[in-house]
Amino acid sequence: MRAVVISAIGGPETLKISDIAVPEPVEGQVRIRVAYCTLNPLDTHSRAGRVKWSVPPMPFVLGYEYSGRVEKVGAGVDASLIGKRVASAGNWGGCAEFAIAPAKTLVHIPDGIDWKLGTVYFTSTFTAWHMLHTMARMSKGDVVVVHSAAGAVGAMTTQVAKDAGGMVIGLVGSADKAAYAKSFGCDHVINEKDDADWPKKVKELSGGRGADIIIDGNAGASAPKNLLCLAPLGQVIYIGAMAGQAPDVNISSLIGGSAAVRGFVMYHAMPKTKGAEFKEIHEKLISGKWKFPLNPPVPLDQVAKAHDDFENRRTMGRTIFTVGGEI
Repeated sequence: MRAVVISAIGGPETLKISDIAVPEPVEGQVRIRVAYCTLNPLDTHSRAGRVKWSVPPMPFVLGYEYSGRVEKVGAGVDASLIGKRVASAGNWGGCAEFAIAPAKTLVHIPDGIDWKLGTVYFTSTFTAWHMLHTMARMSKGDVVVVHSAAGAVGAMTTQVAKDAGGMVIGLVGSADKAAYAKSFGCDHVINEKDDADWPKKVKELSGGRGADIIIDGNAGASAPKNLLCLAPLGQVIYIGAMAGQAPDVNISSLIGGSAAVRGFVMYHAMPKTKGAEFKEIHEKLISGKWKFPLNPPVPLDQVAKAHDDFENRRTMGRTIFTVGGEI
């Protein structure tokens, strides 16, 4: 089968499509015939060696988030799963014609959600929902600042926050991205390239109050700026480090501002709600109240270009690769 295999840490140019054996499910697993695979940030982080947690030993097949039909089940798995439309996130192997995943981790794609949306909606939408509701315990009227507001998580966080009665200030890096972020409901958008003193602007836009919640997937050397515009009792939630690791946090400054700095992984939050959020999320996506920022599918052989575009901040929304297509 065709698959994108990562054998060593390197740049996007190292990604090639190889011909490897079709994998077999063992006890508790299923084999999925892949329909579409999306470019999850962890794909780029694992390839570049930016993260080590959740990364399997090399070589392994890239693709952290994908959709398809269950084609075969291993021992102990209900055979009625065969033929079901499912999404998988958190199990590598989606950049291939067939992938293996534990049956218990599968997300069933509901009627009303097509293959493409079914591939991508899970991680970004549930991350946004749980960051704001489960972790931040957002209240009506909260000021929410969203870094990379033109990205998939950014666009979904904007919509979830607006639906909860918040004011959203999006941070972006270009005029095109500003317009894109605005289309998903940001009340205000700040282009960091034009306004390096964006914390001052956040203060102005919030009437001097500052942000109650800041969502940051970039981190990097400029991460301390978040604390300059945080309201008392506010919190910064980090979900990634696309710009590199942030400097150490000054604990005294947290005490002085009654501020919190937190990290977030969706899978730690989900057990708290036991799936109660699924109904709301599905209804709002199916009805169109929340719109997922999904780009048209591209062939799998464009995976290297997609990684390069993502890492050089040329991507808006979520990239999706066609593998088996509408199966």
